[in-house]
Amino acid sequence: MRRTIILILVTVLCNSILTAESARAIVDRADEPFRGTGIYSLSEMTVYRSGEARPTLEIEGYSMREEGKQLSLSLYLGPARMKGTAYLMIENDLWVRFASTGRIRKLSSSAKKNSAGGTDFSYYDMADSGQGFAEDYTLRLESENEKVQGQRCYQIALVPEPGSDIPYEKVVCTITREDYRYLELEYYEDGAHIKTLSLSDYRNVNGRNYPFRYEMVSHTQPSRTEVIVKTVEFDSPKVELSMFSVPYLRKIR
Repeated sequence: MRRTIILILVTVLCNSILTAESARAIVDRADEPFRGTGIYSLSEMTVYRSGEARPTLEIEGYSMREEGKQLSLSLYLGPARMKGTAYLMIENDLWVRFASTGRIRKLSSSAKKNSAGGTDFSYYDMADSGQGFAEDYTLRLESENEKVQGQRCYQIALVPEPGSDIPYEKVVCTITREDYRYLELEYYEDGAHIKTLSLSDYRNVNGRNYPFRYEMVSHTQPSRTEVIVKTVEFDSPKVELSMFSVPYLRKIR
């Protein structure tokens, strides 16, 4: 009897370890196209409120890692009222440069979950870690054979590690079984499903299968935000360490 109980416990433990390893392996493959340093992007972002489009925003994104630190800068090029707005994130620290006044303000870490520029993306969402979507999360394989958009998919729950500054309670990601592409990420806060990010229009970028269209749909208000990537470069010479600093924000015009 004792041997049977021990065998059951060992089997359960082994299955748990295998499931965790499988979830990590799946997510690692899905994250590969997003990993790198010196990442530059140029995108157009349009917010739709109750189906009505607001003026399209043009945004440059810069990101890199230096001595293990995550550095990210988002700079608005247009329209005129937003030109010069910038978000700088260095690890857990966040600064915003306001276009209207040129003022630079450091925000509290709790502000990362707030809307960035009236979009459905938070300040945290706007930052690019250069490591994919699952960094700093504990993973749990929820399903190995979900049918989403006509494709067989994995569903994996991402739960922030203890002490993390991630503003979400949980993120459930859907990854295709055939080619390990992210299709959706569903965000939860206080037990509520607050928004869904869909990724599509995958294209080959120097051997990377990279999505050129993102759509964040809010489940708390009649709003969605569409991002169309115009250009993305990895190991880009446009990305320089000096850009990730408050003095650089002061130089923006």
